Amino acid sequence: AGPGRTVCEEQMAVQMALLGGIGIIHCDQGVEEQIAMVRRVKEFETAFILSPAVVGPRTTVHDAEALMREVGCSCLPITENGRVGSKLAGLITRRDVDALEESKKLEVVTKHMVVHVVTASEPVTYRQAQEIMRKHKVGKLPVVNSEKELVALICRGDQKRVDRHPDATRDPNTQLMVAAAIDDAQPDAFDRAVAIVEAGADAVVVLTDAGVSEATVDFVKRLKATFLTTDVVCGRVSSLHMAEALCKADCDGLMVGAPEGPGAAGGAGIADATCLFQAARVARMSYGVPVCAEGGLRTPGDVVKAALLGASTMAPRELLARTFESPGEHAYQNGACVKLRPIRGATPACMPATLGGQLVDCGSLEQLLGHLLQRMHAGFRSLGLRGHSDVHPSLASGSLRLEVHRPRLPVDAGPPEKIERRRLTSSALFNRW
Repeated sequence: AGPGRTVCEEQMAVQMALLGGIGIIHCDQGVEEQIAMVRRVKEFETAFILSPAVVGPRTTVHDAEALMREVGCSCLPITENGRVGSKLAGLITRRDVDALEESKKLEVVTKHMVVHVVTASEPVTYRQAQEIMRKHKVGKLPVVNSEKELVALICRGDQKRVDRHPDATRDPNTQLMVAAAIDDAQPDAFDRAVAIVEAGADAVVVLTDAGVSEATVDFVKRLKATFLTTDVVCGRVSSLHMAEALCKADCDGLMVGAPEGPGAAGGAGIADATCLFQAARVARMSYGVPVCAEGGLRTPGDVVKAALLGASTMAPRELLARTFESPGEHAYQNGACVKLRPIRGATPACMPATLGGQLVDCGSLEQLLGHLLQRMHAGFRSLGLRGHSDVHPSLASGSLRLEVHRPRLPVDAGPPEKIERRRLTSSALFNRW
């Protein structure tokens, strides 16, 4: 899901990761709001809670109960100083709190906590943690180090939810993966990048809609030198020159498409297919950089064409912006479900999403992706391909042919024989540039 205000926020990023993709939290908001969204995505249905809510020994039961309601959990570890990394003293659960009278809730948690706690020592794998919880029949499992200091917390309920989504995009800690966007033209761009990486973002997306300058290239190089284990993706690019400059800066991925909005480099007049083909060819064959197609994908057929032109992944922004999980409110008008989308950089004013002249909503993201995947598989089968992995080798070997057509001419443009039609094999296409 691309980094648009009308496309991806917390809800979209969570659902996209659960379905096997990744969402890019937009930067058209404050740093704190963006960081909060990244953290909520990382903490959603994770088997290993690396930053659990913790209370100290002097906390009252009433305050602990309020904290449980605030963060939405049913168990709180109790440590010596009330922080992760301190020695574990015990656990207090919602069951313990509910069994107390109101007068006793003013007492400290140490009087009602579970002292004999089953723990796991780091390092521990997800399967090992499951075996320990199954053997001792517990629903909460604190992970401690050799000094008995709290490192993480594992919850059985979260484990069940993790097992429901076997194809979800997760990191080694079983947390959902998420990316966040930054604009290098903003004065706090690097500080924002540091903050979102510290919050847990798996990738940083540098927006290049305003063009790629020497300052942009230097900024990407600085990010790569600072964040050795975090991917840096750049986009959207609309020319071969921009793609080559970013690939030479050692970026990990490119997003290709015609930029939008005020100050965008390119925009109207950009040939999305040609741009995608050229950028994908150079990035993949010369630098080994994957390409994501983000421009002009309005139908399932466009998604298939993007894959045939060299895209490794696709971000159909126009389609995703009309799903239930995208930002914006829903309404009904003239019997149709309407998606009201916020205008970029504006106050709570909204604009309707239109498709074919009608105000429509595409339903849930799961339904939309299921339909797109079905259409993609049908398109690949019609070409004699087993899947997306066969596209690029078939193009390179020449077994897959592409046709280049002129746009359809008006009725009074002349006889049909004047319409130019050329057929190029994939080898000719690859050798043309």
